[in-house]
Amino acid sequence: MHGKTARKFSRREFAALLFGAGLAGGVRPVLAAVDPAEGYVGKIADEVMSLANSGAKGTALRGRFASVLNRYVNLRGIANFALGPYQKKLPPGDKNEFYTLFNNYAAALFVYYVDDFKGSELQIISTSKQGKFITIVSAIRQNGGGREQVRWRLIPAGGGYRISDINVKGVWLTIATKKRFSDVLNRSKGDFGALFAELREAETW
Repeated sequence: MHGKTARKFSRREFAALLFGAGLAGGVRPVLAAVDPAEGYVGKIADEVMSLANSGAKGTALRGRFASVLNRYVNLRGIANFALGPYQKKLPPGDKNEFYTLFNNYAAALFVYYVDDFKGSELQIISTSKQGKFITIVSAIRQNGGGREQVRWRLIPAGGGYRISDINVKGVWLTIATKKRFSDVLNRSKGDFGALFAELREAETW
């Protein structure tokens, strides 16, 4: 993390990777969906848009986003995937802190780009199934007239569903976080203190 060659990857750069370009194409309102997976995604999107439109800011908004993500997204699975080969090297006593920090980190990304989620309707573009995964491509119709693409990857869980990954404008959260975490841990030679410090920066966004 020190020296001229170890330039810090800013939150703007990471968020730009995660929240890239726009979408065009045919859509249908989620309210018309009869597929239970589509209805599940519609429920989550309603909560996300409600938070984005609420006017809340800062710590309060981040906490509310964290609560929504915890209820619907398998954040622990995403966090473990993001560690890659370093997962087995995470000290057992640090696991709970890591998962808490990751939850906060993911919520902070949504807060940082909250304006992109200020919408009035979720529109379903397509639904497909591959093995146990269901992928739903959708678009949030923004209040200003634009649209933001969101892809949801679901897995069956407890008689319902659970979000195993989210793709916003072309990049999956699992892939983006794995690359970022690998960069940090490789530079620090496996020192998790550097990664924890990176995750704690989300508290200042």
